[in-house]
Amino acid sequence: MGIRNVNLSNLFSWAGLSRITKIRLASKFGGVPVSFLTRNTGVILCLALIGVTLSISIPARQQIPYYHMIDEADYQAFVWIRDNVNGNYNKAILDPWKATAFTAITQKHVYTRIHAYPMSSDMEAYDFLEGGCTDTSFLTDRGISIVYSQWDCNNPDLLEVSKDVYLLKEAAP
Repeated sequence: MGIRNVNLSNLFSWAGLSRITKIRLASKFGGVPVSFLTRNTGVILCLALIGVTLSISIPARQQIPYYHMIDEADYQAFVWIRDNVNGNYNKAILDPWKATAFTAITQKHVYTRIHAYPMSSDMEAYDFLEGGCTDTSFLTDRGISIVYSQWDCNNPDLLEVSKDVYLLKEAAP
């Protein structure tokens, strides 16, 4: 891991936590040995700080819409594709915001996905899907054989095999 991969705030956090872990109370007080807790005060404080930070930051981030790109219907459709669509159908087009989850669940490729902001290929995908999936040459030119769309697909070259899941007839063995 090079220095270029380290976020400065993470570096400062690590440095601060490492200093806290070095806090120690006396191992003997008046000639009497002290407990495990007092000898490891710094480590306990460090773990407490990490626990508090996580208990605040995780729930706050769970409310961010980015982590809720797909709903239960999308998840069930992706699982259905994973379990029922054979390897001849390997590349899909769908809402680019949902494409990362699609790939993770189905282990199939996607035409495009939105990483940080929409690109021109993402806009092409939206135009294709919102336009009724009618352009078969768009699919064949890009090696796309699966369409997942909650918009109507009006293409005789696509076969609806499950709700919102369409397969290109040409791609069948």
